[in-house]
Amino acid sequence: MNSNKRYDFLQTENRMVLGGSRRHHHTLFADDAPLQLYAYRSTNFRTFLFVALSLATCGLFRLVMHWKPKWLVRFRAVRSTFDDADLVLIVDSHNVSEICKVRSRSARASQPTVVATEDGSLTELKELRWFVYRKQQFTWIENEWSTAALCYSKISPQKLIDSVDRGGLSSDEAELRRTYFGENLMAADLTPIFVIICKEIISPFYMFQIFSVIVWYIDEYVWYATLIVAMTLCSIIATIASTRKQEKRIRSMVRQRETVQVLRDGGNIKTLDSTEVVPGDILVVPAQGGVLQCDCVLLNGAAIVNESMLTGESIPITKVALTDDGHDEFFSITKHNKSVMYCGTQVLQTRFYKGQHVKALVLRTAYSTVKGQLVRSIMYPKPVDFRFITDLFKFIGVLSIVASFGFFYTAVVLVARGSTIFRVLIRALDLVTIVVPPALPAVMSVGILYAQSRLKAKEIFCISPSTINTCGAINVVCFDKTGTLTEDGLDFHAVRMIERREDEEVDDSKEHLFFGDEVTALSVSENCREMVRAIATCHSLTRINGELHGDPLDMILFEQTGFSLEEGDEDDSQNFDVQPTFVCPPRGSSVHTECSVVRQFTFSSTLQRMSVIVANPTNHSTMVVYCKGSPEMVMSLCRPETVPDDFHDVVDEYTQHGYRLIAVATKPLDVSLINANKVTRNAVECDLSMIGLIALENRLKPVTEDVIDRLNKANIRSVMVTGDNLLTALSVARECGIIRPSKRAFLIEHRNDAKDHRNRTSLSVKQAAHEGHVTMINGAKINESKKIEDSSDLSRLCGAQTQFAISGPTFAVVVHEYPELVEQLVCVCDVFARMAPDQKQMLVEQLQLVDYTVAMCGDGANDCAALKAAHAGISLSDSEASIAAPFTSKVPDIRCVPTIISEGRAALMTSFGTFLYMSGYSLTQFISILYLYWISNSFTQTQFLFIDLCIITLLAVLFGKTKAYPRLAAKPPPARILSISSMVSLFGQLIIGGIAQLIVFNLVALQPWFVPYDPPTGDGPEDRRSMQGTAIFYVSVFQYIVLAGIYSKGPPYRSSILSNRPLCLAIVLDVVLCLWIVIAPNVFFMRLLGCVDLPSLQFRLLIVLVASIAAFCSYIFDRFHDQAVRLALDRWRRTRKSGFCN
Repeated sequence: MNSNKRYDFLQTENRMVLGGSRRHHHTLFADDAPLQLYAYRSTNFRTFLFVALSLATCGLFRLVMHWKPKWLVRFRAVRSTFDDADLVLIVDSHNVSEICKVRSRSARASQPTVVATEDGSLTELKELRWFVYRKQQFTWIENEWSTAALCYSKISPQKLIDSVDRGGLSSDEAELRRTYFGENLMAADLTPIFVIICKEIISPFYMFQIFSVIVWYIDEYVWYATLIVAMTLCSIIATIASTRKQEKRIRSMVRQRETVQVLRDGGNIKTLDSTEVVPGDILVVPAQGGVLQCDCVLLNGAAIVNESMLTGESIPITKVALTDDGHDEFFSITKHNKSVMYCGTQVLQTRFYKGQHVKALVLRTAYSTVKGQLVRSIMYPKPVDFRFITDLFKFIGVLSIVASFGFFYTAVVLVARGSTIFRVLIRALDLVTIVVPPALPAVMSVGILYAQSRLKAKEIFCISPSTINTCGAINVVCFDKTGTLTEDGLDFHAVRMIERREDEEVDDSKEHLFFGDEVTALSVSENCREMVRAIATCHSLTRINGELHGDPLDMILFEQTGFSLEEGDEDDSQNFDVQPTFVCPPRGSSVHTECSVVRQFTFSSTLQRMSVIVANPTNHSTMVVYCKGSPEMVMSLCRPETVPDDFHDVVDEYTQHGYRLIAVATKPLDVSLINANKVTRNAVECDLSMIGLIALENRLKPVTEDVIDRLNKANIRSVMVTGDNLLTALSVARECGIIRPSKRAFLIEHRNDAKDHRNRTSLSVKQAAHEGHVTMINGAKINESKKIEDSSDLSRLCGAQTQFAISGPTFAVVVHEYPELVEQLVCVCDVFARMAPDQKQMLVEQLQLVDYTVAMCGDGANDCAALKAAHAGISLSDSEASIAAPFTSKVPDIRCVPTIISEGRAALMTSFGTFLYMSGYSLTQFISILYLYWISNSFTQTQFLFIDLCIITLLAVLFGKTKAYPRLAAKPPPARILSISSMVSLFGQLIIGGIAQLIVFNLVALQPWFVPYDPPTGDGPEDRRSMQGTAIFYVSVFQYIVLAGIYSKGPPYRSSILSNRPLCLAIVLDVVLCLWIVIAPNVFFMRLLGCVDLPSLQFRLLIVLVASIAAFCSYIFDRFHDQAVRLALDRWRRTRKSGFCN
C-alpha cells in the first residue's frame, strides 16, 4: 500500500534532514512531500507597528499581508532559531505558505509535558513546544520536529510481539499518553457560515468587486451595481453550499465512533469508546465485524479485513500475526504490512489463537493514521497548476497597467477641463472598473458549470470543477490495465503440468522434464492431483456467514477444483493453535482427501507470491507447502532440476498472447504442528519443486480499442501502467492499440549480475520476442540485447517506428542508478509493468516534470496515489477511496476519457473565448470613455446598463452553452492567453473598433446640426447626454455583439455557434434591437437610454454602415490573423537564423 511507503519515508527522512536547534531553516518530509520550515520570533515593536498600520489603512494593509504570508511574517517578526521561535513559516511543495503559532508548556504547568519516543515509550521534557499544521501536531523533541506518526518507528518486531503478554497499559499511563496523542478522533467540524463568507470575500477578486460596487453606487450606477451584488451573493451562496456539502462528506467519512475492548491494568478487558484509545493500547479485535478506528499491528491469530476504504479493492484480505525472522532491526510498516490493520478497514472475521482473543497493538490514532493522511489530502488538495490560470492573472496585471494609464489620463484631462477633484476621482476610479471587469470570474465560471452539467448527464461526476479546464490540455493518459482496459475478472484457460518422460534409463536429470498438454477441466482430471490440491488450498478465500469471499482470481480457480471450504470452530483452534481452514474434495472423490490449511503466508505485491502449509487433519506429521505466484518469482524459489529447460519459452508463448500466468510449486515440510506456526516465510519458500503453470485469459473491455484509437488519432499519448507481467502487458497493449501495429516494440531490461564501467546495474534493450525478424535502427541490429549507458544510447534507439516497455524493477534501477535517463525514459516508454503503487505515482509526477498534462484512469485498486498526483484523476470505482479523484465515472470503462477531454477542450475554449470577449468589451468601452472624457463627457447610467445587461451579461452567460465537438482534434487547443496570436487578435479587434469610434466621434462634430457638449461646472448636477456620446454608443453596441460572434469559436473544439440556439437567438435579438434604436429611435427609449436625437437619418444609416464595415474587417482579420502571425514568425526566425549564419 502506498500509504505505508509514505510513512516509512517520513520516518527515515525525518532523521536525515532534521536536527540542530540553532538553525533558522529546516526541511521536513511529510506525506511524501517536502515542507520548508522557517523560524521567526515576534517583537512588541513590530506587532505594534503592524496593528497601527492596519488601523490607519482601515484594514487594507492587513488584507495585503493576508494575501502574502511571507511578507506578513517578515514584517511582524525577526529571524530566529527554532529554540526561540514563536512563529513558524511553512512552505509546501506547491509553494503555498502558512504561518503556524508555536505553543509551549513548561514542566511546572498543571498539565504534564510527556512525549512518546520512537520506541513507543514516554519521556518528560522540561518544556513542551509544538505547532499544528493541517491537522497534524509537530513537537520539538531533541532538536527535531517530530510527529505522533513516528511513534514505534524504532522498535524491534520482537518487542512488539512481547507486548501482548504485558497486560496492556495502566489507566494512569493511558491518561498520560492522551495528553500527547490527544483523542482518537478526526475532528472535522463544519466551518461556520460567517467564516466561509469572510474567507470568500477577502479574495482579491471579491475585494475588487466590492471596490467597484462602492464606486458605482457613489456614481449612482445603481442597477448594474445591484446586479453585481446579486451575482456575487449567488456565487457566495453556491460556494457555501459546495463547501458545506464537501465538509459533510468528509465528516461522514471520519466521524465514526465504535465501542472497543482493550486490555488495561494487568490484562483486564475494558470496554471503552474508541475516542479513548491511545497508541500502546492492546486492542481486542472484534470477532464478528466492526470498523477499526486506529492503525494497529496484529500480535496473535489472524484477521480477515476489507480495505476498500483505502485501496478501492473490495475484497477480503487476510492479516496475520507479526513475526520476527531476525532479519529486521526495526519494525517497518512496509515490510510488515501483512500484519498491519489500518483505520477505516472493516474486520470481517477473526481466527482464534488457542481459543484466546485476537489482539493487536495500537500504533497510530486520529490524523496520524493512514486514513487520516487520506482525509488530510482531501481537505488540503494541491492547488490547480495550469498555465491558463497563470496567464489569466498575468493578463489581469497587464489590464491593471492599462487602467493606471487611464487613471492618470482621466485626472489630467478632467482637471484641465475644470472638473472638481471629487468628480475627477470618481471618473478615474470608474475607468479602472471598466478596464478590469468585476464580473469576469463569475462569467468565466459559467462555461465550466455547463461542461460539468453535460458530464453529469453522461454519468461522469466531478468534485473539482476547476479541473475541467485542465482536461482541455491533456496530452497523455495513463491507464491501469486490469479492470480498466480489460475486464475485472479473469477466465480460466488451462493448466500445463510438468511431466517426466518415461524412458528406459530414467535419472533425475531435468532433461526428462517437459510441459504436458493443456488441461481445461481440473475437477475431472486425475493427472493434476497435486495441482488441484495446490489450487484448492493456496488462496485467501474465507467463508463468512456461509458465503465465500475473497480475491476474484482465487474464486475462479477454486471453483474449477470442485472443492468446498469450511472454517474451523473454536474447538478446532485448541488443537491447531490457529483456527484452521478445512478444504473438502467433491463427494465421491477417490483421488483427493480432506486437508487443512495450518498456516498462510498471504500474497504480497512486493514478493509476488503467496504460500500455505497444508496438513492432513488425521495425520499432522504429513505436511506440504504449496506456493503460487508470478512465474519468474516462483521459478527463482524452485530447485533448478525441477524446472524444464523450455520454461521461459512456454511462459513467453502464453504471455505474448495476452494470457496471465501463475506458477505453482510444492515441497514436503518436515516440522511438527507447533513449529509450523513458528517457521519463517523464508524457510518455507525455498527449495521448491515446480508443479506447473496456470493460464488465465484477460479480455479487453468492448470499448477499449475504439477509445485508444480515438486518442491515437488525436495525438494524445496512451500509457499503460500495470502491476501485471511485462509480456502480458505488452500483448494487451498491442491488442488495444497502445503499441501501434506499424511499430516495433522493445523491452528495456536490467541484469543484477552485470555491471557497467561505473559499477551500475547493467541496462539493455532487446526487441520483443514475437517480432520475428531483425530490426535496424540507425544502422544497428536490435535482434539481440544492446546496452544502454547514457541518454545518447537511448536517443540512438528511439525512432518514429519504435515503442518501448519496461518493468517496475527495471524502472527502479533507472530511477536510483540512472537518474539522467528518467526524463527521457518516461517520454519514450508506453508500457510500464510490475509497477508498485508508489512507482505509478512517481511516473505521473515525472511526466508532469517534462511538461505533460497528465490524466490517470484507474479502477481505484492501488491507483489512489497516482489518481491524486495527476492533473486529472479519473476513477472507475465507487469506493470512498476515490473521493480524492476529481472525476468518477459510473460507467466502468474508459469511454469516459475522450468525453472528459472533449468537454475539457470545449470548456477551455469557452473560458479562453469568454476572457477575450470580456477583455475586448472592457477595452472597447475603455476607448469609448477615453474619447468622451476628452470632452468631459461619459455614457449615461442607462447606456452603461443597456450594454452590461442586454448585451454583455446575456451573451456571456449563453457563451458556454455551445457543446463540445464530437470528434477529438489532432491538435490540442491553445492553453496560453498571453500567446502572440491571441494578443494580436485582441488588440487588432480593439484597433478596428477604436478607428470606427474615432470616425464617428469626429464625423458627428462636422454635421451642421451638431450641438457641442456643455460640461458642468462645480458640484452641480451632471447631464451626460451628448451627441458625440450618443454616436459612440450607437456604433459601440454593434462592436460588442461582433466580438461575441468572433470569439465564440466552433470546430474543432466546440460545435458550431449555430448549434447554440439560445446564443444565436440572443445575438439576433440584440442586433434587431440595436438597429431599431439607431435607425428608428423611439422617444421613450431615447429618454430612457439618455440618448440625444441625431436628426439626420442618413447619418444614423452612416453609423450603421461604419459599424458594418468594422464588423466585416473584424471578421476578415479574425479569419486570417493566425496565418499572418505564423508567416511573420517564420520570416523572423529565418531572418534571425541567416543573421547568425552570416
